Amino acid sequence: MTLEQVYFITQIGVGIGFIISIVFLAVQVRQNTYLLRKSMADQREERINWFFETSCTNNEFRHFQSRINTEWEQFDDDERFRGTMLGIRTLRSLLNELTAYFDGQVSENEFRNLRWNMVGAKGRPNVRAAYEYLKQGYSDKVQNFWDDLETSNAFVSVPSAAQKS
Repeated sequence: MTLEQVYFITQIGVGIGFIISIVFLAVQVRQNTYLLRKSMADQREERINWFFETSCTNNEFRHFQSRINTEWEQFDDDERFRGTMLGIRTLRSLLNELTAYFDGQVSENEFRNLRWNMVGAKGRPNVRAAYEYLKQGYSDKVQNFWDDLETSNAFVSVPSAAQKS
């Protein structure tokens, strides 16, 4: 076997190794994307479950949530602060997930749930107050989407919601 033949065989081996590396990289990227989407979906479910569980098990929290929808204008400064902080907890994760959607990290199926949550959240006065506090930290695309989002009174008691522009 000549040196030239060894060189060509080595080149073929390098080419095959390169193709295997690209395939491996594609598998890793796909797996990472799946895990990221799964993690965001789990966080969404955890956030919603926390809200409903707390509403079911904590009378004071349930009463406060109800008052947010009916008595927001009569709240004193402490109650407004408390309501706004609860709104920030709700809204921050929604806007972060909306950012991920615009970055292509959230599927259309997952986005339907996110949008539903955002529609409900936008109808709550404490979330509107939280948005005024948080909005400068998000891109114009996210802000425009939230600003154009239609609310629904059917979701007023739900903690979160959104739509795509």
